[in-house]
Amino acid sequence: MGRRLALLVATYEHQDSGLRQLTAPAHDAESLASVLRDPDIAGFEVTTLINQPHHRVGEAIGDFYRDRRRDDLTLLYFTGHGLKDDSGRLYLAMTNTRRDSLLFTALSAEHIDQAMEGCPSRQKVLILDCCYSGAFPAGRLSKGDAAVHTLERFQGHGRTVLTASDATQYSFEGDRAHGRATQSVFTRYLVAGLRDGSADLDGDGDITLDELYGYVHDRVVDEMPQQRPKKLDSVEGRIVIARNVNWSLPAHLRNAVDSPLATDRLAALDGLTHLRRIGNEQVRAVAQEEIQRLAEDDSKVVSAAASVHLRPVSAPQQREVAVRPPEPGPDPEAPAAPTPAASRPRGRRFHLLTATGVALVVAAAIGGLLAYGGGDEPDSEPCLALLKPTATLPRKGNQWIEFSPDKKTFLTMDAGSENTVRLWDMGTRSEQTVLEHQTIPNNGVAFSPGGQLLVTQSSDDPEAAVTVRLRRVASGQTVSIRTRAKGVVSAAVNPKGTVLATADASHPDKAYTNPIQLWDTSTGESIGTLTGHTNGVETMEFSVDGKTLATAGDDDKAKLWSVAGESTIGDFSGFYGGRLSPDGKSFAAWASNRIGPMRLMDVSGTADIRLNGVFAGVFSPDGKTLAASTPKGGLRLWDIRGREFIADVGSDAAFLGFSPSGKAIAVWGPGDKVRLWNVKSHKTVSTLVGTGIPGATRFGYDGKSLANIDKDGSIAFWDVSACS
Repeated sequence: MGRRLALLVATYEHQDSGLRQLTAPAHDAESLASVLRDPDIAGFEVTTLINQPHHRVGEAIGDFYRDRRRDDLTLLYFTGHGLKDDSGRLYLAMTNTRRDSLLFTALSAEHIDQAMEGCPSRQKVLILDCCYSGAFPAGRLSKGDAAVHTLERFQGHGRTVLTASDATQYSFEGDRAHGRATQSVFTRYLVAGLRDGSADLDGDGDITLDELYGYVHDRVVDEMPQQRPKKLDSVEGRIVIARNVNWSLPAHLRNAVDSPLATDRLAALDGLTHLRRIGNEQVRAVAQEEIQRLAEDDSKVVSAAASVHLRPVSAPQQREVAVRPPEPGPDPEAPAAPTPAASRPRGRRFHLLTATGVALVVAAAIGGLLAYGGGDEPDSEPCLALLKPTATLPRKGNQWIEFSPDKKTFLTMDAGSENTVRLWDMGTRSEQTVLEHQTIPNNGVAFSPGGQLLVTQSSDDPEAAVTVRLRRVASGQTVSIRTRAKGVVSAAVNPKGTVLATADASHPDKAYTNPIQLWDTSTGESIGTLTGHTNGVETMEFSVDGKTLATAGDDDKAKLWSVAGESTIGDFSGFYGGRLSPDGKSFAAWASNRIGPMRLMDVSGTADIRLNGVFAGVFSPDGKTLAASTPKGGLRLWDIRGREFIADVGSDAAFLGFSPSGKAIAVWGPGDKVRLWNVKSHKTVSTLVGTGIPGATRFGYDGKSLANIDKDGSIAFWDVSACS
């Protein structure tokens, strides 16, 4: 294993009276040396040079890059004045530097470049916290004297260069305060991101150079908009600068794992598996331990799913777009052990949905879309007890699939930390469009009810505002909307596709004002705000006429809104989740604990029925049936019109979705099998050949298609028209 070496150079005292005396460099070097030297954080061998003449620093840099090995990591840091001569050549000012004799008294950038070029290390990092003086805001001292072209000088293979500002900006010291040391804005955030681990943007336990730069850049720009750090690199792979010493299991995952609700614990598995895939040794060990604990859960559904997730995780394979003929499936009782894919989209900063079943919540949203226009095919052929797939999408590594209501398109989302959404032609199953670094909103609906729009979100920072992108599927025209949400967003589009509603889905311990924003989908302009929620909004949907918006969230409030009036028409306290029936007349709401019953209410307020022993419900597309989860992982059905209990589907049945007609539901159960259950006869009518994973089965809007993601991330398609 290679060595980790750092040379820190700071100059703040100058013999030339024309060079401004700086305060920050001394504190910059001291603070950075401390954090880099810490064996628990970065573990560098650190050498520090303070206020040395140019020949001494030049000699030290030469020695620093000499006799290095290919697997060594070298980091050279300079803080102080940067100067340039009349020809535009860059020099770093040392204590003996004279502005009228830079060639012989300052450290030439060309010499540093030559030393780096001769070093065989494949990971060379250069950090320059310097620039040029000129006009500067009151209370701040800039660290240089004219425009500089810093990055251009230090291009080369195997190196990464970070600069405190670009070619024409100034790098500022912090505001002076009596009795307190001044520190450079750039280096202050550099040190802070390493010391407390906040630069670990993807939560994998390691802080890479890319993450560190992204963290520092955003905070410097927020504090000093006129200063924009820059980065140039030509390095293969990632450079891990430090470990996140303060890493712990994210709060939303910890809450889900420790939740008394089986569906919460089931939902936690995706996030844990994601951490086990991308995390460092410590993170992987914690994730593995939590998954192992869930494998011993008293819920059969949770323990079975956790056992699947304990199997080795494979990386996504290269994409394959051709559709191959289906291969004969295994006997339904034969065990299968392919590697799992995540059962719902989970990016590096994707929010975990808690207190409702993953499949129920997502299927509820998609079920609402089915109500706007789903087919009801006649039972022209007998429903076979065993159904074999009619086609497959052999490309592995998929973690999500969703059909468009236009019946022409479906989307998939890649597993892994780099989110990629792919659009496919429904008829040929050929790939049409690839959208990188995008994911779908928190509440799991990517297509608008009519299928005209694809809704995706992206954010480079969990603390930064989320950008929602509305892409017209037919033309590819995209409208980008910068929301107020941080990290992850809940979103919904009205049936006509003209209005987008967004809200923050994050749920910190402290309450915060979380307005729902309404947007014009054609222009991206804000057209309204609904205020009332004080924490993350988890569920959100429009009524079929688009006049009402239903929301519920982590503030234990379920609300019905008049979209036109921008006012509340229904407010239900003590409820974490809620759904509108397809006809908009009934509203189902459930509490965040297993004690409180689900309430089934008429929107008009004329009836309020309590359904004991169930929570997290979803209406069938025809509006006749309500499927609701039990605290122990079972599934029950209720007749909406009669407000009567229909049947128990099973004590270990995870809901996957209603067929468009509402006649059948897909459930996941023992042996990782997907079954079709008839709502009228209360019986299993067919079992799909193969295996599946919770939350990864979708009915198509054509009334006959069903897709299922297998545990290796491949997708199989069935014709279920005779059974649904």
